[in-house]
Amino acid sequence: MIWAILLLLLNFFISWSNAKYCGRYWSESKAVGGSFRAYVIAGYAMAIAGFTMVYFYLLSVALPLILPLFMELSNEDLMAIMELSSSMLYILLVLAIVPSGFFIWFKSVANFWEHKTLGNGLVAGYNTFAQFRNTANACRELPSAFGRVASALFGGKGKKKSETYIVLLAILLLILAIFSGYFTASAIMKKADREYDAFASAEEYYKTHQSTTNVARRRRR
Repeated sequence: MIWAILLLLLNFFISWSNAKYCGRYWSESKAVGGSFRAYVIAGYAMAIAGFTMVYFYLLSVALPLILPLFMELSNEDLMAIMELSSSMLYILLVLAIVPSGFFIWFKSVANFWEHKTLGNGLVAGYNTFAQFRNTANACRELPSAFGRVASALFGGKGKKKSETYIVLLAILLLILAIFSGYFTASAIMKKADREYDAFASAEEYYKTHQSTTNVARRRRR
């Protein structure tokens, strides 16, 4: 339980950092466009996915406590809801994380190739490991997840009423987690976008650098 909480906090912190970083360059990336814009959008998508996983876990913990107040569901029904919603979430996250991860991985490797520093090397190495792990897990788990979802949604005409409830509640749980993740990431991103001007910071840095260079030249004379 403690490890689960620590991983949850770590996931939240990483997602918060991604959303803030993307927000600092959001408006500027619109002006620049190209691969830089795609890189920022990929990071934003990763932040939404991370927050979605956090909220899904919290909703999953709260679900067995809240649902019995409104309807009668057996433990088997609750487990079926969790399994179906988890499979749906996994499919959506793979479709978001793996393509975005490939782009982020490629950019980090290209950045290390151009600027060979320890920091860039560590980032490129971690992204390589994470992307390989995510892709391998997707290849192994995605077919079975598709099979569970297809069986639940299109498993036959003679569905019981409880099975219909299971599908609807699983979809509702998924929607709540996704929208919570989206609004959280968007709020952090927009706040960072308002507070930080990358162009102004770059211009200030350039002026400071030029001033320092001019002073050094005068001293030489």
